[in-house]
Amino acid sequence: MKRVFVTIAAVTAAFTALAAATTPSNAQGAENCKVIRMGFNPAQDATKVLASAKPIANYLEEAIRGVEVKATVAQDYRGLIEAMRSGQLDFAWLNPVGYVDAAKENIANVLLKSSREAGPYYWSAFIVRADSRFRKLSDLQGASIAWVDPNSAAGYTFPKATLISAGLDADKLFSKQVFAGGHDAVVYSVLNGTVDVGATFANNTKGTSGSWTQYLTDPAQQARIRVLAYSKPIPGDTVSVRKTYQSSCKDSVTLVQNALLNMRSKPEYRKLLRDLYRIEYLVPAKDSDYDIVRQAQAAVAKK
Repeated sequence: MKRVFVTIAAVTAAFTALAAATTPSNAQGAENCKVIRMGFNPAQDATKVLASAKPIANYLEEAIRGVEVKATVAQDYRGLIEAMRSGQLDFAWLNPVGYVDAAKENIANVLLKSSREAGPYYWSAFIVRADSRFRKLSDLQGASIAWVDPNSAAGYTFPKATLISAGLDADKLFSKQVFAGGHDAVVYSVLNGTVDVGATFANNTKGTSGSWTQYLTDPAQQARIRVLAYSKPIPGDTVSVRKTYQSSCKDSVTLVQNALLNMRSKPEYRKLLRDLYRIEYLVPAKDSDYDIVRQAQAAVAKK
C-alpha cells in the first residue's frame, strides 16, 4: 500500500481555498463544514477517553486552520451510530461492528482504520486468571463470563463466533453472562474474580499485549492474567464519516482524512493516537475490509 503523508502547511493551504466555498448559500446546504463534530467510542472509562480525544481535536484544529472540532464520547457503542443518524456527529471512531451496522443502515462510510503493532487488525482474547483451572474453551462449562458490549467486535461478536466454530453454545456453556460496558471493566472483573473468564481485545497472539497490559500498569497484576484462546483477526477499528456530511462537505472530509493520516509523520502526533486507543497510525480503509465482520455477525445471528 502506498503511504500518503500530507504536511500541515498543505492541509492549511487547502482549507484556505475551501473556506470561501463554505457559506450558507452554497451547494453544501445546511451542513456547517467549518464545525466538525467527532464522536469517540467508550472502549474504557468515558472520562479517560475524552481526555485523550481532546488533544486529537486540538491537533485537527491546528492542522486545518479555520475549523472548530468538537469531541464527544458516546455512552455505549450503539450511541455513536444513533448520533450519526440524527446528524449530531459528522465523524465517528466506530469499532468494526459499529461500522458494519452503520454502513448497513446507510449512515456512514469508512475512511480509515487503525494499525497497531501487528498491522491493521487485532484479535479477541478469552482471558482468565493465571491460576485458573481452565486450559481450553471446552473447559469453560459452567463458568461465568464478562462480555464488553453487544456491539463490541472483540468483546462479543468475534469471541461468540469463535465459540460457535468450536461447536460451543455460549448460552449452554456459561452459567452466567454479563456485559461489563468496557474492556477495562472486563479485565478488572477477571482479575478480581467477579467472573471466571472475559472477552476482550489483544494486539498480538503472543499473550504479551492486550487490554490487560494496557489497563493494568503493575507488571505483577499483568502476570495474573492468562490468555485461553484467540479469535480470527479482526480488521482495525475505524474513523468513519456520516454519508450526508460527506456528500455536502467533501473537501472538509478530505482535509480531515489527510490530517489524520499525517499523524504518522511525527512522534508527537503518533503519541496522541497511542494515548487514545493505543493506535500506532491510521491507514486508508475500504468497506470490503469488513466482510469478515459481516461473516462473524451472521454466524452469531444463527444462534
